[in-house]
Amino acid sequence: MFPGFHPSSEIHQPAAELHQLHGQPETRHNRRGDVKDAIAARKVQKADREKLRRDRLNEQFAELGSAIDPDRPKNDKATILGDTIQMLKELTAEVKRLKNDETSLTEEKRDVTFILHRRRMNLEKRKLH
Repeated sequence: MFPGFHPSSEIHQPAAELHQLHGQPETRHNRRGDVKDAIAARKVQKADREKLRRDRLNEQFAELGSAIDPDRPKNDKATILGDTIQMLKELTAEVKRLKNDETSLTEEKRDVTFILHRRRMNLEKRKLH
């Protein structure tokens, strides 16, 4: 591409205006060329957008890899995904275990509270008799 040139700036202009800009008379051949130029410009834009998307994905993989294990010797995408999946499975299992522990402790607390309440009631009954 040329410095300062942006393909999309000319894509949406009518053919007659393009030829006036470039000092060319509008002919049927020029209109076909304009269509080909517009298609080529769109292909370049699509390739540029795709490269930006790949670059963004690679940055996110690198960030994920360093978040999972900053000292990882192998940083390929398959390893990062495999390690991430393993860590998510372990964390999910840990959350499940902690929820079960919480449920058990809540039940145990309720039982202990009930027992203490009964003992207090029994002590008060004895004091009255």
